[in-house]
Order: sequence, then structure tokens, then C-alpha cells
Amino acid sequence: MNVLQEILEWSFGRPIWQRDALRRLVMNGELSDEDIISLTEICKSAHGLAEPQEHDPLVKEHMPDRAAGAVPVSLVSIFHHRGVNALAEDQTLKFAPGLTVVYGDNGAGKTGYIRILKRACRARGQERILGNVVSGTSPLAPVVAIKYQVGTEPEPREWIGTGEDEFVSRVSVFDTQCAAVYLTEKTDVAFRPFGLDLFDKLVQACKAVRAKLELEQRALSSSVLSVIQTQIPAGTAVAKFLANISSLTKSDAVQSLACLSREENARLALLEKSLLDLQANDPDKLSRQLTLHKGRVQTLVRHLKDVESALSAEAVVAVFNARSEGLRKGEEAKRLREATFPEGMLAGTGSEEWKAMWDSARQFSQDFAYPGKEFPVIEDGAHCLLCQQDLEHAAAHRLKQFEAFVISTTERELQTMRAKFVQLRKEFIELRTTTEAVEETLKEIRIEHEAIADAVIAALTTNESRRKAVVAGLADNQYLASDIPVLVSVVRETESLADEIEARIKTLRASATDETRKGMTAEAQELRARKLLATHQQTVLDDIERRKKHAACALCIEETKTQAITQKSSAVTKTVVSQRLKQSFSDELANLSFNHIEVELKELGGTDGVFYHKLAFTRAPGVDLPKVVSEGEQRCLSIAAFFAELSTADELSGIVFDDPVSSLDFKWRQGVARRLVQEAKTRQVIVFTHDVVFLLLLKQFSEELTVEQFDQHVRFLSNGAGVCTEELPWVALPIKKKIGFLKKGWQSADKLSRNGHQDAYEKEAKYLYGLLREAWERALEEVLLGGLVERYRPSIQTQQVALIADITDEDCKTVETSMTKCSKWLTGHDQAPAARAPVPGPKELKVDIDTLENWVTAIRKRRDKVTGG
Repeated sequence: MNVLQEILEWSFGRPIWQRDALRRLVMNGELSDEDIISLTEICKSAHGLAEPQEHDPLVKEHMPDRAAGAVPVSLVSIFHHRGVNALAEDQTLKFAPGLTVVYGDNGAGKTGYIRILKRACRARGQERILGNVVSGTSPLAPVVAIKYQVGTEPEPREWIGTGEDEFVSRVSVFDTQCAAVYLTEKTDVAFRPFGLDLFDKLVQACKAVRAKLELEQRALSSSVLSVIQTQIPAGTAVAKFLANISSLTKSDAVQSLACLSREENARLALLEKSLLDLQANDPDKLSRQLTLHKGRVQTLVRHLKDVESALSAEAVVAVFNARSEGLRKGEEAKRLREATFPEGMLAGTGSEEWKAMWDSARQFSQDFAYPGKEFPVIEDGAHCLLCQQDLEHAAAHRLKQFEAFVISTTERELQTMRAKFVQLRKEFIELRTTTEAVEETLKEIRIEHEAIADAVIAALTTNESRRKAVVAGLADNQYLASDIPVLVSVVRETESLADEIEARIKTLRASATDETRKGMTAEAQELRARKLLATHQQTVLDDIERRKKHAACALCIEETKTQAITQKSSAVTKTVVSQRLKQSFSDELANLSFNHIEVELKELGGTDGVFYHKLAFTRAPGVDLPKVVSEGEQRCLSIAAFFAELSTADELSGIVFDDPVSSLDFKWRQGVARRLVQEAKTRQVIVFTHDVVFLLLLKQFSEELTVEQFDQHVRFLSNGAGVCTEELPWVALPIKKKIGFLKKGWQSADKLSRNGHQDAYEKEAKYLYGLLREAWERALEEVLLGGLVERYRPSIQTQQVALIADITDEDCKTVETSMTKCSKWLTGHDQAPAARAPVPGPKELKVDIDTLENWVTAIRKRRDKVTGG
């Protein structure tokens, strides 16, 4: 199975923000805080909680080519400057690429170095690094550094004791705490094929996004509706509506319920007044008062109608049109006059004054001079009405023209229009928008209806300004100003007030029953509740919006659930890892010859994107291992589980073991030692131990499997624990290095002798003779017997039998003579005073050491010739 391809196909069904998260993880390895913020916004935008966000989901082009495993990491050294436990300052512990064995007695400082490694490397349980808490002074802050090699890079890198390092963390540490984890806890697979870790990281991303969403959702949890609900009368439609508000409530429903029509507002006012009226002590008297009040209001209504009619747009247009038409007719009359009255006429002929004179003459003719005859009378014998002389032909003709002019259509229309304009203008001039009666009525209205009174006064004031603007325009013979106040009508409101008073009167006269009053009260409460809702309408709408966001947040949070990720991780892990892990564990047990108890790795399912396993009895899966197997068997099982887990890794970084054979019986030590050396052929293996026998077993298998072993020795000296040297203790040295140690010791003893320190020399010489005797014992096993048998080793190397066939009497005699001499000078062998001989001098001591070296060299050369080595 191609893990990455499987993840890619699975991702197509995930939310878009998770697909984007997978792309970021594939390309960058980790998610930053900025990534989490961005992913949260993408998630929110899908549910309308944020503006549309740019996103880039995982596609095939983003998938890397990971055919090769990860680059292995190996440790180079640990430098301890100060501050870790009781470790001595400025110590460097070195490591080799293959097998490194760090030997030290209990309390020598090995644990201090292990704690540093567990802080930096991968371990089942990290430990806090403490200073020297028993020093009596305040512990110093730890200052350490780890040098490590990444692949074949020419220069090592360095971890300086702070933060996480993605490379050095590839190195794994096994210690007692790790062993307990493998036995008693369910564990995930720490080493996984590239891609499976994407599930874990996606789960962490889900948790991080969820945390941000839940924070926002909590901010949307508080509602202010409860405060509003306490103000709303119980049992009303508004109260029920508010109680059932949800994220699905439509804003139109709120607006519809909160919006009272003009009629409903009037009805509420009527109900409130009527309910108060019904509480009056003398309803009849109140009815009569209301009747009078209604009459005055109706009179006001008529007055307002008259004012509004007089100042209407039609009336204003009419007066200005009349003026314009009069001017036009005047021009026509002027032209007619000029045609009728030739030059030479008396000034003012045809004028208004002249017309008045003419009309008087007509009246005199018709009433006195010539009653019953058509004016002007110009027949023969007729006389002038003014001079009463006979009319000549010319005068008669002129009088006829004058009358024709006066009675012409143009002149009549002019007179009519002028009369109309005068009347219309008079109406505007004489119009009284406000009277004492109106002011008294408004004072009365203000008692209960201040708003209506204010509205009427404002309207009358505006309308008076309108009247004055019209009059001013007419007086100045100018056009009507463009900013003339608009006519304001309050007739409808005033009529409604009159209707309300009439309804109150009818209610009083009807003598309402209790049932009627209850109905009126209930109706008023409903209207009051709706009116109150209107004042809080925006708050309610905001709360609905809050609920929508809260619900949308819940949908976003739903997308952060990790069950589907865990299920997919479990399925892929089962296919890619579990079978391999279980088989590897079985193989490791067989490699350690652990076959007397049936134990296996059980699958426990997954959570948060991680698939877990646990060691369990095959035939009794419900029984805890630690309660049945011995401590040594537990350690053996843990080591097998550790190596099985390593088999799932896609790289070969170094591994570190802290006392791997602690509590192990001797029969298990040999298997563990062989397994560690085998692993050192393919990766760096570092073993910390205080067990000399185990150290020798490691050396034995290193020689057999041709693995180069690098030794480090840590000791507790006066300057502290963890003092490092590459020289192992005497007991662990092979014969070649023991001889070297003796030679170095002889040089120090010789110097004491040459400097005259005889007592010190003799003490050192006796010590060296004791070591020389131990060296002969080691030479007997290692060289003369060729490793056929060794102390603490249960097996016999039968293939070495042929080599010891060449042992001569001289070989044995040399051993016997040399060991006898050495025994003579061992401390603790008391000699009789008379038999006491002087301690051999430096020259003799050197000869005795050379004797051992020459004996070893001679036997090895002799056998090399036989074997062709």
C-alpha cells in the first residue's frame, strides 16, 4: 500500500480546511500558529462565519517522492559544562559510529548522561534535568551540548540543550522507564512509514482549530433576551415568540410582530384611555365632558381642513395663475384700446377711471335719460349725456366705438379675471391659520395628547409661513419663491383623535362587563408587548444572528471531530504497520530464545489519530504481564518490543540502551548482547552498563561478528561523577591492554624509585605484582587456552580445541613460575621476618612484565603459523 496515495484519496472527502492542512503538513512538516489561524478562518468561511478565504487543498502535485528512507542520525559526543546532577564540569563523552560501550560503576554518573540524552532524543518518558541538589548550594542551570551527525554530512551539528531538534530526536533511548511503558501501558508506534504521522498531526490541527472555535462559541453563548423577556407581559404572543426564538427564526417574523400599523397604535391608545375611563367615579359626567371635547376637536378638524384647503397647492397655483392670466388679458386689452382710441384723445381715455365714468353714464342713460333704449343712444335728436348738446355724426360714431370697446370679450374677460384675482388674493391675505378658539382646543388636547398638540402647532406654524410666502409673492408681483414651505397636513391625526374620543364615549355608554374589560385588557397587553418588542427589535435581531453564528460554530466544531481520522489511521496502520510489528516482535523473541511463555502484541484500536498496541499473554489476554513474568523476563520482553518497534522505522538512526540487562538472568544476557551487536552492524548502538560480565559478552560478540567496539569509562572522582576516559577498568581489559596498563604503571613506579621514594615504590611494586598475577590468569584463558572456556561464560568454544594441542611443558612452566613469584608479593601474604626478602627493583619488575608480554607474543605467533593468520 502507498500510504501517501491512500491519504490523498481519503482526503477528497474531508472538509476543505483539513485538505489545506494536509497540504501544509506534507510541504512543511509542521503547522505554525499562523497556519492554525488561517485554517480556522477557512473552516469558518465555509459556514458563513468569515469572508471567503483563499485555500489550496492537497492534490497529487503536492505529494513528495519518499521512496528512500529518512537520513539516519548518529551521536558524536555529549559535552557537559555544568548543572546536570552531580556530573563533573567540562566533561566530554564520545561515541563511535558502530558499537559504543559506556562502562561505569553504580553512582559513577551514567544516569546523568542518560537524562541528557532523554531530554534531547526520543524516549518513552522524558525526565527533568536537576542540578546537584545535595551540594548545599543553589543548583546551577544545566549547560550541555550534543554533537550529532546527519547522514554523510561532512560536519556534525549541535544541540545546545534547549528546544526540540528534529534530527537528534530521531535517536531513541531505552531505559528502565521505557521498559515499564512497554509492559504496562498501551503504546503507539513511534516509528512509522512516512505519511502515517500526517494523521497524528492532522488530529493535533483539529484540536487546535477546535480550541479557537470553542473560544469564539463561548463568546456567543450569552443571551440578553432574558432581560427583555422580564419586561414582556406573560402569555402574550410576543412572550411566546421570544421563548421559542432559535437560529432558524426569520428576521421578517420579528419585524412583522414588532411593527404596529397606524390603526393598531391608535387602537392601543384607545384601549388604554378606555380602560382608564371605565375606572372613573362618574362615567356619565365623563361621557358629557368627552362629548364637549369631541365637539371642539371636530371644530379644530374643520378649521384645519379649511386652512389646508386654502393653502393647498391647487389654491396657490390658482391665485398665481389668475394673476398671470390677468396680466395677459391686460396686454390684449391694451392692444384693443390702442386700436379703439386714436391719438389725440384725452389722457386716461380707456383707463379704469374712464371705464368707471362710462359705466356711470350707461347707468344714467338707462335709468333716467333714455330708459328702455340701448346704450349709447345716438339716434337723431339724441343729446350727449354730459353736455346735453345734440350729437353730431362724428360724436355718435365715437360713442359707438367706446361702447364696442367696453363690451368687447377681451375687456369682459379682463374684468372677470381681475375680479377673481382680487378675491383669491383677499382670501390668502385674510386667512387666519390660528385663532383663540384653536389655541384653547390645543391646550385641552395637550393634556392627554401632547404629541398631537405639538404636531398641530408645528403644522399651523409651517402653514402660516407658507401663507406669508404666498402673500409676499403676490404683493411684490414676483414669482412664488422656490423654497416656499410645504403644506403640512395633520387632519388625519386630528380626525383619529376625534374618532378615539367618540369610541371612548361609546365604551362608557355601553357599560362594559368584566368579560369585556378582560378582553380589552388582554388586547391592550398584546399591543403593548408588540410595541415594547419594537423598542428592542434590533437587540432581538442581533440575538438571532448570535444564535446563527453559535449554530454555525457548532457545525465548524463538528468538523474538528477526529473519529474519522482515527478510523482511517487505524485501518492504514493495520495494513502497513501492525502485521509487520507483530511479526517483528515474534522474531525478536525467537532471537532472544524467549519461547517458554506465549506473548504477543495485541492491537488496541486508535484514538486521536494514533493506533495503539499492548503486550499481552496469548492464552490469557486479560492478565497483566508484570503480575506473572519475572523481572528479568519483563526486561527481555521490553527489549524485544523496542526492537520490534524499530523495525517499523524508515531510517536507521542511533539507539541508546541504559543497563539493558538490569535484572536479567545470565541466560538472557548472552542473547541480548548478541542482539545489540547484531544491530550495531547496521546502525549506531550505544550501551551504558555497570555489568562487567555483560561488557565482556559484548566484546566477545563484537569480535565474532566483526563489529568494532569503542569503549568509554565514566568514574566518580574528587571533582564529581561522570569523569570520562577511553580506558576501561582493569577487570574489563583484554590481555593486550592489561600489559599496556602494567607498563604504564611500571613507569610511575620506576620514577618513584629514581627519586628516592623507596617506601612508595615498594607499595606500588607490590600492587603491580598483584595485577601481573591477574594478567597471567587472563592470559591463561585468553591465550594459552585460546578462549576455549572463560569465567562466567556457560558455553565451551569447541572449535578452539585444535588450537590448544600445541601447549608445551615450557608454556606451563613459565605460567607456574611467574604466577608463583607474583603471589609472593601480593598484599595480605604475611612472611616470616627471617624469610623476608627485599621487593624486586624496577629492572626486575620490568623483566617480569616483559616475560608475560613475550610469552603471549610467542604463543600467538606460533598459532598464527598453524592457522595461516
